[in-house]
Amino acid sequence: MNCIPQGSAYSPYSPLFILTLSAPCAGSACTSVQTEIIYENLQPSMWRVSVNFIKIDEWRRTLQNLLDDITAVSGESGKIGRDDLRPALDAWGVLKEVYPHLRALPFPPPHQDVHTLLEHEPVVSILGTNFQTTGTGFDSLELQLRPYLTSYTAEEQLLEPFVWHLVDSVRIYGAFEVLASGAITLVDVPGFGDANKTRTRRTKEYLKNVEVVILVADIKRAADDQAMHDYFEKFLHQMIAIDGRVESLLILLTGADVRTHEDQLHHLGSGQCQIIQKMRQDIFHLSESLDEQETQFKILFVNYLAAPIGSAECMELFERVRSSTSIKDETTSQLQQSKAAKDTYIAHQRSARARKVFLELYRQVYFTIKQDSACQPPSLPIFCIGSMDYTELLVNDKRHRAPVVFTNLEDTGIPQLCRHIHDFGSRKAISDINAYANRSNLLWESIESYFLSTRRDSRLAAYEDAARGLVEALKDTVDEIHKNSGVKIDNHLNELEQALRTEAEKAAERSLKTIKTLGENHQWRSYRTLMRREGEWRSTDLNEDLTLGMLEGNVSSAWHRLFNEFLGSELHSLVMDISNCSNETIRAIRNRAQRTTTIAPHIDNACNFIHPFDTINPAREQYLMGVLTMQRELCGSFKGLLRAALQDHYRVVGNESGAGMFQRMKYLNEEQFSPQKARELYARLVDQVMTAVRMARNKGETAVDEALARLYAIIDRSLVCVQGDDQICKVTRRNMQKFLYDEYCPPLAEVVSTMARYKERNTAQDRC
Repeated sequence: MNCIPQGSAYSPYSPLFILTLSAPCAGSACTSVQTEIIYENLQPSMWRVSVNFIKIDEWRRTLQNLLDDITAVSGESGKIGRDDLRPALDAWGVLKEVYPHLRALPFPPPHQDVHTLLEHEPVVSILGTNFQTTGTGFDSLELQLRPYLTSYTAEEQLLEPFVWHLVDSVRIYGAFEVLASGAITLVDVPGFGDANKTRTRRTKEYLKNVEVVILVADIKRAADDQAMHDYFEKFLHQMIAIDGRVESLLILLTGADVRTHEDQLHHLGSGQCQIIQKMRQDIFHLSESLDEQETQFKILFVNYLAAPIGSAECMELFERVRSSTSIKDETTSQLQQSKAAKDTYIAHQRSARARKVFLELYRQVYFTIKQDSACQPPSLPIFCIGSMDYTELLVNDKRHRAPVVFTNLEDTGIPQLCRHIHDFGSRKAISDINAYANRSNLLWESIESYFLSTRRDSRLAAYEDAARGLVEALKDTVDEIHKNSGVKIDNHLNELEQALRTEAEKAAERSLKTIKTLGENHQWRSYRTLMRREGEWRSTDLNEDLTLGMLEGNVSSAWHRLFNEFLGSELHSLVMDISNCSNETIRAIRNRAQRTTTIAPHIDNACNFIHPFDTINPAREQYLMGVLTMQRELCGSFKGLLRAALQDHYRVVGNESGAGMFQRMKYLNEEQFSPQKARELYARLVDQVMTAVRMARNKGETAVDEALARLYAIIDRSLVCVQGDDQICKVTRRNMQKFLYDEYCPPLAEVVSTMARYKERNTAQDRC
């Protein structure tokens, strides 16, 4: 993504993380390190970079695995098959990249000592350190960072360590306009679904905490690549059904500025083909005209050179040559514009086709999850961008611009993308400020309720008894409403648990066959390597294979209905019902107070400071956020739970060595997944998930209970206990009230008013 560095911004709030992740890479030069892009108010075109390297303990563990893979085949390369050398070859390749002095050694290499490698100066000197650099000009930024970010290697690095293996994370700071709200941090991570399982695991860990996910894919593969479609469907299923991100997804298709011929677009309709045909005819006619003009120009120029210098004929020919040149230049310009218009039109048609395909896949996945084809999904923003042409069009000197397809910045799609992200960040900042203002307002009302008592008067006892009775009736009503809501939630939880246990039993039945198939496809040391890496190595993910389907079908629908549809709607109804009942009680207390003239004005005033919805609704938001966090912790699969449950088992199997180790490893795995043990294992996985679900539910219920307690306390202090204390307390209360009104209320009112204006402006922009 290209960001124009300019402007300034300030935000005191925690940034919203937007994750950009790529579809699986086809080559080896993919992004291999998580990279955060953060706004900082630097000078235009200036940037600052911070590179964090992994700790020495983490590299020690990696080294031990690599050396164990190599040691297993040292001196035995003639006795084992080529496929069985793969773990050692992979490990040796990594070691040679990190340690240049090993590159001249043959394979299998002589024994390498882990302590010696750890003490190697070029490596040990950077482990656990932080490297920072600054610069000016974003054109060279990628080139300078390439050694830290990707597996791509330049020739001049062949005698140096490839340090990207040792990099933990990279942060890039600059005055990027797209991030100018200060509320957003972009995070670029290795491809989701990448064959490198270490990179994929880190990406999934990051997915738990980000607010928005941008999926990046090549537009050439977007429309017709079946592997891309399969990946996209799987990704969408996790994001929508399990993670609850249906409204926080964005698709980014790159390469829109790669020229394509119209003959490659087989999906064009007759109207589109006619438009392109008309453009081709215009280009053909302009080309013919230019050829004719070029011929005439040459004839005129020859005649001009042959005419006597200074003669009337010479002057006439000179004017005709100049006029011909002007006409020829005008035709050339028209021809270039026509060709550019045709290329742009074709590029837009390809983009429209890609969008249509992705939206259709999105709708299919959504309908499968919802099991209702009549329900329309939320909109899915899809941007097709041309970053190379965008960069070219930013060059100040137009003579040096060399775009391939687009000649207008808006056509590249990047300005629209930047505005979308910037506006999203602005809305997030405004939302955060509104939340703080709302909490401040609640605090003010809570404090105010302490200082509304009147004088002590025994005649007020009858009023207090009546008001207290109304509040007790409110509590009974709310308890009944809350109880009924809880029963509905329990019913959905039981439905989900039953679906999970049914799928778990099916997975347990399939597991032994999966284990036996593994033994057929991975033999000897590659099998052991897989075990030592907890079931994930290269493109093989045993844990995923063993849990395949556990969150699909009926489970997917039940999960989506409960967490992404029913729960939010039910909690909203709960808050509205409680709020309505509370308002009715407050009105009843207000009406009762009218019988006692000494407190009627006081009660009227107190009622204006009690807002039940604003008091309870934050608990609903906290409830839903806790559930959403639980959903994302699952990462769309049971495989993380299974990997953790089998950690000790993997260690035991991976420690096997010597004669007969392959048979012993297969026996241990087949015993672990025997019918009875498999059922018990998968039942425990469901128990873990349901425990996490119920813990999230209990935390949410606790938040609601605490909010209700606050609401009852405010009503009690403001409307029930109206008899005051001694004179000193009254003076203290009056002083506190004066402080609140003079120092607290005006700035809070100003913030609320400002946020309302921003909300109106953003709403108007959204309509446009």
